[in-house]
Amino acid sequence: MKKHLFYNISFLTIIMSCWGVSSASAQAVEAVANNSTDNNEIIIVTAQKRSQKITEVPMSLSAYNGAFLNRIGATELNKVAQITPGLVIELQDRLLPGISLRGITSDDISPAFEPRVAVFQDGVPITQIASAYSEILDVDRIEVEKGPQSTLHGRSALNGGISTFQKMPNSEFGAEYKLGVGDHNYGLVQGVINAPISDDFGVRLAALIHKQDGYVKDAETGDTYNNVDARAFRLSAQYLPTDALSFKFTGTYDLDDTKSGGAFKSATFLPVNQATGAVEGTTDFWTATHIGTFGTLPAPYTKRKVLGLSGTTNYRINDKAELTSISGYRWYNACQAGDIDGTTTNILAYEQCNAGKQYSQELRMNFKNIGKFDGFVGASYFKANNDANTDLAADERAVALLMKGVLHKYAPIGLTNSQINSMLGAAAAVYKPSHIDRKALTADIETYDFFADGTYHLTNNFEIFAGGRVTHDQKDVTLQVTTPNGVSKLTGKGLLMTMTPNGSVVSGSISSNLTTGRVGLRYVFNPSVNIYAVYGIGKRPSMLELNSNGGGDIIPAEELKSAETGVKFALLNGNLIGDASVYHYNYSNFQTKQRNEGVLVTINAGDASATGFESQLSYKITKDFSVFGSYAYNRARFESGAFKGNFFRNSPDNKFALGMNLSKNLQNGVISFAPLYSWQSKIFFSDDNDRADLQVRSPAAFSDTKVDEFQKEFGLLSAKVNYTPSSQKWTASLVGDNLLDEKYLVDAGNTGDSFGMPTFVAGARRTVRLEINIKL
Repeated sequence: MKKHLFYNISFLTIIMSCWGVSSASAQAVEAVANNSTDNNEIIIVTAQKRSQKITEVPMSLSAYNGAFLNRIGATELNKVAQITPGLVIELQDRLLPGISLRGITSDDISPAFEPRVAVFQDGVPITQIASAYSEILDVDRIEVEKGPQSTLHGRSALNGGISTFQKMPNSEFGAEYKLGVGDHNYGLVQGVINAPISDDFGVRLAALIHKQDGYVKDAETGDTYNNVDARAFRLSAQYLPTDALSFKFTGTYDLDDTKSGGAFKSATFLPVNQATGAVEGTTDFWTATHIGTFGTLPAPYTKRKVLGLSGTTNYRINDKAELTSISGYRWYNACQAGDIDGTTTNILAYEQCNAGKQYSQELRMNFKNIGKFDGFVGASYFKANNDANTDLAADERAVALLMKGVLHKYAPIGLTNSQINSMLGAAAAVYKPSHIDRKALTADIETYDFFADGTYHLTNNFEIFAGGRVTHDQKDVTLQVTTPNGVSKLTGKGLLMTMTPNGSVVSGSISSNLTTGRVGLRYVFNPSVNIYAVYGIGKRPSMLELNSNGGGDIIPAEELKSAETGVKFALLNGNLIGDASVYHYNYSNFQTKQRNEGVLVTINAGDASATGFESQLSYKITKDFSVFGSYAYNRARFESGAFKGNFFRNSPDNKFALGMNLSKNLQNGVISFAPLYSWQSKIFFSDDNDRADLQVRSPAAFSDTKVDEFQKEFGLLSAKVNYTPSSQKWTASLVGDNLLDEKYLVDAGNTGDSFGMPTFVAGARRTVRLEINIKL
């Protein structure tokens, strides 16, 4: 039986009762759909490495401050994605989020591959996807930049980036804490404290515990899969010794620790009780099942620790020059074990661990009003040591029938392990009940960047800008594949992987030099309306992918060329704020994955392109009523090779969101209502679009000719109701997500697809929670 959340948090609750944010937070930028406050102010962003109004930045940009995120009940990035045009996050689990921006997905867990969509925490790049996803806790703002941003943010921002900034301490002492309970055993305890130590120094602390059951039940135990058991801690400090000098520090620590694995469910075989042979459910992805590990692998679990540190120093030399230094360190360790065949029978299971540490340093000089010229020059250094270790376990008795195509003949009921052993007869004693293939990968990465960007004001209304970045990248990689408990009885060698020569370590190195950049113009019609056009080039460095025979394949550099034009406006005294943009990009050497005799290999899918339109709008109709919306059209397709005509994975052609905020003054307080509806069109979960002609494999039993690894169009409705008394000392909130209880997928195919039995992962079901926020 699971312990109730509050059995484990009584000590933290006592501490949190003294924590919170200061009353000054009520004066934070109150953006409706990221733009405007109740005072018609415009949110300030730093997407161009300097503070600017969002309406002045010549790029497609969405930004959300903490007050707005709280208002719509956003506690994780996937809620942010619902309202952001062009951004899609498919959350299989926190270790492997599929982050897609304008159709280009970044979720490769290889320790040497660069992300295509950059993720930043307080200016520090997060280059490994397993450490990129975290709780939204005490956030000042989140910025989402679209299009090639290599000049501004490095080569990891090939097609944009997501930047999160923590709140800095302010000058007033304050404390608040939040308690939440809900269905699916939801529980939350959160606290924040803001403490000014002196006139020029302050600290801010935040912490939370978040627990929740998953949405797919275990048919035999009543437990669930994909549970959440998270702890998060945030620390920020600020020292302002003079008007010209400032020091800022942030520290983040996230811990996920659950005893449940991923909810990979087979649609090929029904869940069958292994003891009785009785069918326990259906193949529908949202219904109960029973899956687990076997042999020497640990029971299903997910555990992740992430530590991030960032220090920023700003020194204003004079009115025209400012020097900025950003130092970063990040360490993480993420492990998970579970069932990857999605059936109740012991066939395939896994344990995977990814770990890494990185150091980064950026030094930048910003200058302004040098005649008609503004801009910056800088250099950065990045070093990372990453590794990934994977154990794939196979019950050789079941795999013997799988390889011969016998197991599939018994679908959809399948065979129990006892029935398999009986069918094999004496051979069952020869085969191993748990064979393990083990792969170990390492990557040591070292990168130097030099960059510059400048804006020249031709007139008061017309400006041109250009920038570039030169990158030298060095990677040293190793590969080792072994069979730790002996070679397979079926093959006399590895079973699911090909061993490196005698189980030795093979290694290689690759270096590359990249040049990326942008050029554009901006014209200001009047203080309320301006237009821009920008052309940018983004690249992802070439890579050496080692193979088990000791050789290696050069994965060529990917290149994205993008043109965009747009308009930004703030009309009706700033009550109507929005933007719209159209873009087209061409992609060269697009690297994707394809199944080859049960092995997932990197292939060059060749050329691809996309044409799109994005818009977002917020309108404050009255002081107590505002609406916002966003829309994105993105037609992203492959143009050559075997994938010609295919959709990009995780890329809907159409996506929109509509929301509002309505408040009403009562005699003793204020009540507010904030509904949100988001919708997206059909997506595929792999670049091969599950096409039957691309699923033909050897042996024939591994061919999957059924096209079902996609998610059709669907919409999600959420809402939040708040009541705050006149004293403003507390707020009660009722929050509902997926209120229509839409049944949808967040992933499909996966490793099981290599063996002709794809697995499916269900998205979040309807949840309702009650939260009490108390200020002290």
